[in-house]
Amino acid sequence: MTTSWFAIILTSIAALALTLLPLPATMQLHNPQWLLLTIIFWSLYRPAQAGMIYAWIAGLMLDVATNGLLGLNALLFTMTAFLVLSLRQRLGVAPLLSQALLIAGFTLVYLMVALWVEGVATDLVSMATYLSRALSNLAAWPVVFFLLSRLARISER
Repeated sequence: MTTSWFAIILTSIAALALTLLPLPATMQLHNPQWLLLTIIFWSLYRPAQAGMIYAWIAGLMLDVATNGLLGLNALLFTMTAFLVLSLRQRLGVAPLLSQALLIAGFTLVYLMVALWVEGVATDLVSMATYLSRALSNLAAWPVVFFLLSRLARISER
């Protein structure tokens, strides 16, 4: 039990570090949302340990680390975790490609709500940059799934 908590915390910190990694502007636009993908994975495969409270805390950590609108990512991560938890029975047995497509859909919902809130608070940014993030999450999901499922199996021992 403690090793699974350790794995969840360790991967969340690593995903936060990957999210905060400084990249060139062109690469930053297409960078997958590593912390969101990590939250989706742990909410899907360890819902008792990583549910909506975990998503809310991880979102607050990202908001504080990025000096963003406090609570925005916490709200959006919690909303995404709720969607994942509500569809967990179907999503858990789906093939990897179907999972990736559904996660791209979750990412689009996340990004559209973020675009709406940020559009109210600041200047509106390009819709294409938001859509490219959904595609990058679609491409990154198999990698995240493979690495985190291996880690989850190791932490169960």
